This record gives sequence, C-alpha cells and structure tokens, in this order.
Amino acid sequence: MSNPLVSIITVVYNGEMFIEQTIKSVLNQTYSNIEYLIIDGASSDGTLDIVKRYQSQIARLISEKDAGIYNAMNKGLALATGEIIAILNADDYYYPETIQQVVSHFNETNTDVVYGDLTKLRTINGKEFYKDIKPDISLMEKTMPIFHPSTFIKKHVYDAVGGFNEVYKLSSDYDFIYRVYKAGFKFSYLPKTLAVFRIGGASNLSCKSYEEGFAILKSHNSPYSADMEKLIAKCRIKKLVGNLFESMISIFGLSKWNEKRLMKKWNG
Repeated sequence: MSNPLVSIITVVYNGEMFIEQTIKSVLNQTYSNIEYLIIDGASSDGTLDIVKRYQSQIARLISEKDAGIYNAMNKGLALATGEIIAILNADDYYYPETIQQVVSHFNETNTDVVYGDLTKLRTINGKEFYKDIKPDISLMEKTMPIFHPSTFIKKHVYDAVGGFNEVYKLSSDYDFIYRVYKAGFKFSYLPKTLAVFRIGGASNLSCKSYEEGFAILKSHNSPYSADMEKLIAKCRIKKLVGNLFESMISIFGLSKWNEKRLMKKWNG
C-alpha cells in the first residue's frame, strides 16, 4: 500500500465563494495519486463555472439535485475507487502535505481510520482568525469525538458498515463513525493539523444537531444519551439568548463593539 489511490469527495451546493480554494487545496497536494470527485447539487450560482475550469483534473463531476448532503456524500462513496477515502466540505481546505502525511501514517500503522487535528477559521469584519483544535477519541460514546474533514478511512470500512444514514440531516457523520468504532475497526491518531474548517456551516445553524445526536446515542445504546438530551435544552436557551443578544446589538448600534469582542476572543 505504499502508493495507494486516495479518493477525495467534495459535496457542494451554491458554494461559489470558497469552492475554488477547496479544489486548489486538493489539486496542489504534494501527494499525486488522488482521485477527486465533486458532487454538485444542481447549483444555481457560479459554482459549476468554477468547477469546470478544473474539470480535466477532476475524476468525476456530477451535477444533479439530491436529497441532502449525506445523500450526495453517498453518491460520491458509490463512485469512489480509492483504497483510502476522504470527504472535504466545499468551504474547507487541506494543507499542502495533508494527503502525503496521511498515507505515510497508514503505511506505518496498518490502521483502518486515520484522524488528526483541525484548524477552525472564522472571518470577522474581513479579517481571518484561526484556532487549532485536537480530537478526543475517548468521547466517542458522548459526542462526535473526531473531525470529519481531518478523518481518512479505508474503503473496506465503508464496504463493511455501509455509508451515511440519510435519516440524519446534520449528524450522520457521527452515526457513521460510531458504527465504525463499534464494529471494532482500528483508529489511529496522527498528531498533525490536516484541514481547515470554516465556521458557519449547516451544522452551526440550529440545535437540530443535538437532537440528532441524542437519537444516535439512543440507537447505539450509549449510557450518555441522557446527557445529550440535556444539551438540547441548553442549546435552545443559548439560541434564545443569542437571538436577544443580536437584537440588542442591532437596536443599540453595537456592531463595532461586538466585532472587537469576537476578535479579542479569537485572538486569545
């Protein structure tokens, strides 16, 4: 397996703002044996125009309506032929040596799943702020313990446990990784920052991810499902407070103050 084919799947819908950065981060990898698949949900903005600039370097491009992000990911999985499979969101990107580091780690460890660190990116008033975060596999039975953009999985794992459960709209990646864990596949931590995750995706919009997390924990008979249920209530309160806070900022013209507050928080 010294030079395995790595399949990278990007699912996108109306992602013209960041899709080019995502594509370039894949095409500019120091590792070359890559199969890149882009699954577009029939975008109505300029996404496809951007993607088609790079079509000669993309193994498969599909553009059609889908039934949600995990339905689109499953389409990509059905087409992927690589020994290693990764899923990179349309507003995230890899570091140049990410795939080379991952392949080397697979070769050294003979593992089934490689997962690493992640950089969170938030843009405030046109300025970008970054924070590196680390996974904690010990939290598997409580919450999603690793980061989807910095997780790489052997194809035989998908063949064994199946793809994403499309019943879940925001948290099916957690259900999938929990199934992999319970099936006894070997996980190996690579202490490298492998991807940049842009804050503001679909999973940040509501408390539904907590609701789905509770359903996932119950389905796997986790002893911590009650804890997740409590987080649903906390999330709803936090959302209510957040909405009130945003209203106050708007009413009293405190947007500049809020920007400084956020900048200070992310600089810390």
